[in-house]
Amino acid sequence: MLKADSVAGTARIVCDSCPTSMDSVMDADPRAARDKAVRVAKIARWLIEKHAGAWQHFCPACRQTRDRGSLI
Repeated sequence: MLKADSVAGTARIVCDSCPTSMDSVMDADPRAARDKAVRVAKIARWLIEKHAGAWQHFCPACRQTRDRGSLI
């Protein structure tokens, strides 16, 4: 899940399978902040994919489990 908090000035990506999250510094434009958070997450080896019309986010640990086929 991707959440933008304009008050705190961060964009947060939360794993859809576990409580792991990652924060990114937010830009003035919320859309640019989300794009930047997604780029940072991909560099950190997060799996971000669209499934059934919704975006899913998986941390590196859950990504390995998903690649093996034992998650979701």
